[in-house]
Amino acid sequence: MGLQNQGVTPTRTTLLEAVNVCLESVGEMPVSSLDGSQVDEARVAERVLLELHKEAQTRGWEWNTEYSYPFRKDAATNEIVVPANVVRWRPNLSAYARDYQLRGQKVYDRVNRTTKFPATITEIEADVVWLLPWDSCPEPFNRYVLARGARVFAARVLGDDSTVRFTLMDEQIAMNELMRMEAENEEYNLLTSGPGLRPFPTYSPGRGLAPRIAGGGLSLA
Repeated sequence: MGLQNQGVTPTRTTLLEAVNVCLESVGEMPVSSLDGSQVDEARVAERVLLELHKEAQTRGWEWNTEYSYPFRKDAATNEIVVPANVVRWRPNLSAYARDYQLRGQKVYDRVNRTTKFPATITEIEADVVWLLPWDSCPEPFNRYVLARGARVFAARVLGDDSTVRFTLMDEQIAMNELMRMEAENEEYNLLTSGPGLRPFPTYSPGRGLAPRIAGGGLSLA
């Protein structure tokens, strides 16, 4: 620590830094590595952070959600196996209605009651939410998990109400920043938002009809 740090460019929050914040929240000394750590509290803090990191991602965010993602059939088994880091899977309803669902890691045909698909089906498109590793998630999300993890960790280790109240404020601030980023990235708009659409920043009556005019559904002439 010292004045030399004022000229150091900050970098993304690492899992090690997040663990050390949790340790400091309960008055423990930081650790220099997570590999083979002998400090019980450090191992608990890491487990808490990764648990909450996974839980928060299952909600589905702009950065871990994909639409109409193709899942190809295995030619040897005639089954479609979905990767283990997919936590939400919904088939393209406009193409498949509600015929398919995910059971375990296999796509299940509810009409024919089987996981085996005929030769006519080579892939199925679905909207998915992925679980991503710590370093692949945006900084605001990791900062939120850090703040929440510090609160949960302190409550589990100490049961200290004053510590929990303090870190709850940090968690709320981090969530506000995360939601601001999400809203900016998604550009939510009641008239135009949705998969495959390009939302307008603001609404104007003439522009609101643009998608339908372009598609030949309406004319202003």
